[in-house]
Amino acid sequence: MAELDLGEELNFDEDGSGCFGCSRGNPDGLQLRFYRRGDSVVCPYTIPDRFHGAPEIAHGGIVATILDEVSCAVAFHVKGTYVVTGELSVRYEKPCPVERPLTIRASAAERRPKYWIIEGEIELDGEIVARSQGKFFPVAL
Repeated sequence: MAELDLGEELNFDEDGSGCFGCSRGNPDGLQLRFYRRGDSVVCPYTIPDRFHGAPEIAHGGIVATILDEVSCAVAFHVKGTYVVTGELSVRYEKPCPVERPLTIRASAAERRPKYWIIEGEIELDGEIVARSQGKFFPVAL
């Protein structure tokens, strides 16, 4: 895989609240790291073997969780709002392997009156293995 020009790392779990997806303080979680690239967020990640379903293949729920997390990161870091997921559709194009370097990307595709439509993808060696599209509703904290 080509080396990514990642730029500045983004963080919305500064207090270490234990988020399953992004908190570095959650030893059982994914510990995803996000980077802004224009109006998108990119996340290089290797899914650990402990998250496999079938041998050597990531569990589909983990794949969906990763796409959900990077989509929420776009809402926060690019659009400036916390969101909750209203819907998330995932298209599994190919088996997503564990223990292989992946590139996950997401960007906000469209703003509707009550929610954002955010699209994501997971890439392995230049090929898309999974895509997502979801509705993400802003929330005030």
